[in-house]
Amino acid sequence: MPRAQLAALAALWLLVAPAEGALEVIGSGYGRTGTETLRVALNTLGYKTYHMKEIIDGSLTEHVKTWHVQLESKCADVQALKSLFEDLGYTAAVDFPASMCWETLMKAYPDAKIVHTRRKSFEVWWESATNTILVLGSTFPFNILNRVVPFFVAHKAMVDALFSNILGKPLSADEPGFPWVYKAEFKASYEANNDRVVEVVPRERLLVQDHAKGWTLLCEFLGKAIPATPYPHVNTPAEFKALARSLSIGFGCAGLAALAVLGLVVKFVIGLCAAGGKTKGA
Repeated sequence: MPRAQLAALAALWLLVAPAEGALEVIGSGYGRTGTETLRVALNTLGYKTYHMKEIIDGSLTEHVKTWHVQLESKCADVQALKSLFEDLGYTAAVDFPASMCWETLMKAYPDAKIVHTRRKSFEVWWESATNTILVLGSTFPFNILNRVVPFFVAHKAMVDALFSNILGKPLSADEPGFPWVYKAEFKASYEANNDRVVEVVPRERLLVQDHAKGWTLLCEFLGKAIPATPYPHVNTPAEFKALARSLSIGFGCAGLAALAVLGLVVKFVIGLCAAGGKTKGA
């Protein structure tokens, strides 16, 4: 093939091929709708999937800060959002906080497929969420880590912005009675999101995933072969709490070690000052 034709084909490929790290799959469901199961399933199919777990496991403080700003601005900075995924090569994004910006991301990645997850009813979602993500920050030791460990300080601010976004009002998860006093608002937001996805996303780009159907719907929708491994079912409330305990131990020990070192430094400085005072007095 002549060199000119090769160059033209290469240029055409650059135009139509997705950029490295460009999102191919966007999850639009709220947290605790099977998003971790979807993450594991997508990874099995060859995607690299962004999820709250990725943020926490990687202690991605700068990501947390970026999400905080984006959640407060209703996902206004498209380039900042895209950089969260493309800089680290993610090709799929599910779960909070990414799912809060699904509509913006859908427009930013016009070739991406939208996979929506939801529970059988709001009450089923509410029971799961109020035993896990909605109350985690107010339980020990996270209520302490949120005040002393830099990553968790930033994470707490982001989560508050996320809840404020969901409920349409500024608030903190530290408020007395949270989340139960806002049950009606959570229900309205949860159901509005489910309706909005079906209303806005073109039919050919949308799959409302039913985890009970296993691989069948997902693989057909994404054009992937069905894996030999069973469809995952992960992150039950019990597994979530076990993971939270392990995280609290890891970060808690790190925080205590930092405080111990700080205490030794302060003690050393006080000793120097005291010694200096005695020298001057002599």
